[in-house]
Amino acid sequence: MRLVGKNTFFRFAVLAGMILLAGRLFAQVQISKQSLKNTVVALTDPKCSGRESGTEEIGVARRYISRTMEAYGISMKGESHSYGFWYWKGDERVLGVNIVGIIPADSFIENPETIVIGAHYDHLGVLGGRIYPGADNNASGVAAMLEIGKALVSLRNSGFVLKRNILLVAFDAKEQDCLGSQRFLSDQIVDPSSISLMINLDQIGTTLAPPKAAETGGLLPKNYILVLGADKDMQKLFESCSTGNDSLVLDFSYYGNQRIYDLINNMGDQTSFRSYGIPSVLVTSGVHRHTNKTTDTADIINFNALTQRCRFLLKVICTLVN
Repeated sequence: MRLVGKNTFFRFAVLAGMILLAGRLFAQVQISKQSLKNTVVALTDPKCSGRESGTEEIGVARRYISRTMEAYGISMKGESHSYGFWYWKGDERVLGVNIVGIIPADSFIENPETIVIGAHYDHLGVLGGRIYPGADNNASGVAAMLEIGKALVSLRNSGFVLKRNILLVAFDAKEQDCLGSQRFLSDQIVDPSSISLMINLDQIGTTLAPPKAAETGGLLPKNYILVLGADKDMQKLFESCSTGNDSLVLDFSYYGNQRIYDLINNMGDQTSFRSYGIPSVLVTSGVHRHTNKTTDTADIINFNALTQRCRFLLKVICTLVN
């Protein structure tokens, strides 16, 4: 049973955020640019061969993500961080694996709701003998998810109260019609009715496709982020958290282009959650000339921008869970 209705949930979160953001605990938490870079570099290593779902090479990436969750103190949902599922790729039956970690709500909270922070870790693999590294799509989203998870664990250990569970999910088989997120829900890794919100981090690492309001000769102070699928209350929450050193140019419309907005907003793992009636948003820095190309390598990632975006998203998530 939900503690609050969805609309009430977001209105309450906006008010709670005003109190939270003045607190001292948040100011002590660091987002590590080096850790973000380490993850992107590891997931784009040639040993991962582009992380095609169902291949042996994606297992290298999977083991890295699982080990990182463990090192960051992100708990297992069950006996393992990994949840396998079989699916058909053409005539071949292959194994997909979602990687799930949990930061549980405080023990005194009865029947806590769950917020899912997701990022797919599979990519295109090897096509025509050439590796598609997938640095922005979507090693950047996985790196952000892990770093935010580490910060939330640190906050919790420092006394910050979590009134909702946080579930961190690295989805497999996004490039196979989002099968990983579909199976996560249909297999009921958690009860879908307990999920209040899904935040999907997908292509969050570049500054190559800014809205006009963010176009400057350099990155700062005009860093930006695109948030698609947010209702008015959720937009207000994001806006309330874009303050101080973490101020970003926010775009909720994909540059006012309704056709492109509809296209991008209805792609990705957030759509699986919406099919269950779960409020879901896509957070991205936009499609650019390297998307789904062999040139999507670690050197196109703007790690200063990614670090600032993670701090901003940490504010949003802390507001929601407290």
